[in-house]
Amino acid sequence: MAGPYTDIRVLDFSRDMTGRYATMMMADMGAEVIRVESPDAVSEGPNQSNRLFDRGKKSIFLDLSEPSGIKQLANLLKSADMMFETWLVSEAKSAFLDYETVSSINPSLIYCSTPPYGDTGPMAEIPGDDGTVGAFTGIHEGQGGETGTPLFVRLPLVSYGTAFSICLAGSSALLERNQSGMGQNVTVPLYSGSAIIQATSFIDGVNVPAPRKRPPSASGGLPTYRLYKCSDDWLFMACGNDVFWNKMCIALEQYEFLEDERFANAPWGISMDDWHVISEVLEPLFASNTRDHWLKILRDGDVPCGPAETRRWFRNHPQAIYNGMMTTIDDPVLGLTEQPSPPIEMSESVPEIQGPAPIPGSTNVSDVSEKSPNIPLTGTSKNYPLEGIKVIDLTGYIAGSYGTRLLANLGAEVLKIESFAGDGFRQNSTAFQGWNQGKQGMILNLKDPEGLAIFHDLVKDADIVAENFRGGIAKRLKVDYEDLCKINPSLIYSTVTGYGSNGPSSHLPTFDPLIQAQGGAMRDQGGDGDPIFLRVAISDYSSAILSAFGMVSAIYHRDRTGRGQRIEVSLVNSAFAYQIAEYFEYPGKKNEPRLGTLGQSADYRLYHASDAWLFLSCKEPAEWLKMCKALGLDSLSPYSDTSKRVQADKQLNSQLESIFATKTVSEWIAILRNHGVKCSESQSITRIHEEPQAQALDLITTDIAFGELGEIRAMGIPFQFSRTAGKLDIPAPNHGEHTDKILNSLGFDNTQIFDFRERGIVG
Repeated sequence: MAGPYTDIRVLDFSRDMTGRYATMMMADMGAEVIRVESPDAVSEGPNQSNRLFDRGKKSIFLDLSEPSGIKQLANLLKSADMMFETWLVSEAKSAFLDYETVSSINPSLIYCSTPPYGDTGPMAEIPGDDGTVGAFTGIHEGQGGETGTPLFVRLPLVSYGTAFSICLAGSSALLERNQSGMGQNVTVPLYSGSAIIQATSFIDGVNVPAPRKRPPSASGGLPTYRLYKCSDDWLFMACGNDVFWNKMCIALEQYEFLEDERFANAPWGISMDDWHVISEVLEPLFASNTRDHWLKILRDGDVPCGPAETRRWFRNHPQAIYNGMMTTIDDPVLGLTEQPSPPIEMSESVPEIQGPAPIPGSTNVSDVSEKSPNIPLTGTSKNYPLEGIKVIDLTGYIAGSYGTRLLANLGAEVLKIESFAGDGFRQNSTAFQGWNQGKQGMILNLKDPEGLAIFHDLVKDADIVAENFRGGIAKRLKVDYEDLCKINPSLIYSTVTGYGSNGPSSHLPTFDPLIQAQGGAMRDQGGDGDPIFLRVAISDYSSAILSAFGMVSAIYHRDRTGRGQRIEVSLVNSAFAYQIAEYFEYPGKKNEPRLGTLGQSADYRLYHASDAWLFLSCKEPAEWLKMCKALGLDSLSPYSDTSKRVQADKQLNSQLESIFATKTVSEWIAILRNHGVKCSESQSITRIHEEPQAQALDLITTDIAFGELGEIRAMGIPFQFSRTAGKLDIPAPNHGEHTDKILNSLGFDNTQIFDFRERGIVG
């Protein structure tokens, strides 16, 4: 059983981590990926992380200055199904690899692009990377909490999130091509990728509560959802709903909290003014004993919790070992390496690593077999990439709900089925909108035989059933894959779990920060100080995007084979995916230098100007020289040698800090960009609503009425397609809003529906 894309050829022209990672994921999913580059591009020696991101690919050199090279490129393009590039529009055009040129050679090609800010709009030609785009979209400012000082986020979350997202968007276009036979241009800029992993952070409106600020220190934040220092080490406790709040009060014997009117709407409804009341009790309580002591008490009480640990600890976690999340690969350049395994589990078309990264240029162009894209000769174009796909959504919270919301953005028909209690995050009404836009809503009692029969009727006509129940619940409700595939053998069944469906920790409840804590992200972010709770819910968002990619890939496989299957993404597996380079181990690997809370080094960090903060990125020798010229610092030119720059890092930091403090951010941005230096102001993600670039990309909505919230502004469509647009249906459904409509479509009349409602079968 090979991956779902064994009949697909992908050409990789990308120059940065985002594109290389995306094409690596396609290779892991079975595609033949051919990396195309010139010998000059690799002449400066290997970048070790590229040995990870190029695994499973072929590598060819093409000299496009020669007629033979141009002819070979044209033949390759004719044979390809997908192409990935990461360039500015002008750069692609100068290389004759822009969409217009390439599509004239191969009209059926799916052209996937991840430029910094987009192919259109006022910022289309501004260079950028993870650090600068992250600053521009609030990654660093948001992490700063209440301090007014941005906090550098070490993980390249923008690049990783964009890689996952372009795979989702590109595979959706590929699926649509199965019907239409036509290719198109698919774009997910880093700018949009950052928005995708912060989808609810920039929702605003007159009646929208101000976001809860959390200081960057471990000690701040909602007292039921934060880090606590025990007598020996740190743990994270995550009471993400009222059930776990009650269990926490009982487990810690804080019964008075349950009687206190101030906490009647706990946990999310606790006023910030009252947070200290709980913290002042729990902080000394946890400090009174060891972490192991408190973890046992909390777990015995079924309270979600976990230790704040290192990556080395997590890679040896029994569940990570059970899930097979690290694989040994003998790399021809680096030697024996340890690499994270594919994070998506598929029962029928199993992803697997196809081999180590090739020696650059090791594949002869003449050895690449001729191939024709496997597409229908004629077909009908869809309005949306996933038009006609029916999804039954049993998910809740973020990791489950957000994945199906993205499918709705891509045109799928999504029906959210809830119990009478409803999604556990409905209490968080604003964020609930961001995770559930574009869906219909129904209340159905699955515990009642008649309710289950109605559900089974819906399953007969569905393409996908998605859920994220705790282990064993789906089976007890008889909505697990084994039961449902008997009703619909071609069904795609998706589950998002915390630790996995099976294994030593599969029974434990979990939320995003528990995996952040155990997976090393908090320890890494904190450096030598206290661990830091990342404000971006990256475990949840990564799991959601990866599950959506898995569902689309499974549908693609079904189109080719007629076979359905079960897919699974766990938050544990996602932790390895959003820290993939950080988990990559090879002989002689060194820890990256970092500069406190402001950046990694003098050439990649936040600097305070006279009025605000900016991010500077000039890590490559040529980029450093551009920076020296922009600042008129010829004396620093010798430090274009990376090794010299590392040795003089402290001195360079001090000198550049003094220089940047002399002008405003806007003045420095103009000077640096005029010399082609990557830079950006550091600002809040909420500024996105005023950004002309976001408006040009349709990345944001205008003021739209959202029920009791009134008019709000939220994320629009984060993907751009040249032929099949994304779909924006808002707001999210009210609890049970479309129950009658769905029952009518199944043939039930109003009398029967009234009877169902009276007997508690529907709501």
